[in-house]
Amino acid sequence: MIYFLFAGASAFFGLTAGLGATTLLRPLLDAVSPLPPASIAMLCTMATLGAALVSAFFALGQPLALHQDELLLLAVGSALGGILGDLMANRFVSVIPRDTAILLQNALLFTLVALPAVYFRTLSRTVRPLSLTRLASFPVALVVGLLASFLAFGAAPLTLTLYFLLFDAENDESSAAALTVSLFAMAGKLVMLLIRSRLRIPDADALLWLLPGAVGGALLAMVPAVQRQTSRAGEALLRLSLFTSLINMAAALT
Repeated sequence: MIYFLFAGASAFFGLTAGLGATTLLRPLLDAVSPLPPASIAMLCTMATLGAALVSAFFALGQPLALHQDELLLLAVGSALGGILGDLMANRFVSVIPRDTAILLQNALLFTLVALPAVYFRTLSRTVRPLSLTRLASFPVALVVGLLASFLAFGAAPLTLTLYFLLFDAENDESSAAALTVSLFAMAGKLVMLLIRSRLRIPDADALLWLLPGAVGGALLAMVPAVQRQTSRAGEALLRLSLFTSLINMAAALT
């Protein structure tokens, strides 16, 4: 039941705040779940993918914010990054003790969540955005997809930041890019996870609670009236995610 509640709350508040469905879920599961890092990665991958599919479904009836060629570059780059990131993560958790893996992954997660917050709060006022060619969206998607897959979270804050900083993109363009990268990076990671497990899904009992929670939270976040009432949730979610990552790091050191 706790997986259902955590996944639903993380997806709901993460999507309404524009921070991604599992920005909070990943450190929360590291903190409270007895499962090994590989199992937590599978659960977070499925939660991210489920929430991303819900968001993509609701975006189908809207005009495309990005050109089709750019969407293709993002999809291919992030899928490839998702595959490479999963290979790296599998090797990482197989040779490093659990506590050390949690420490290092939460330190990287903390950095990837904190840096976008610093950029949008302060640096965006002084650092002038670039206007690179949109062909550069492929390496951006590759790198972000790799990091998203390695940590098993959507990396939406990082995609939003890079699109604003590198391409001087509009809000709808950055949001579309973040959704595309999250969706295809997790799809690439899921393919590798299923191949490695020979199409068997580990910890299915936890997944049966977590996936409906993530999908339900994402569906609720799509309701316009609910979005207006939770517009200030982003600050609290960001602080809670960072705080939980710090707690995980401190616990791993003791």
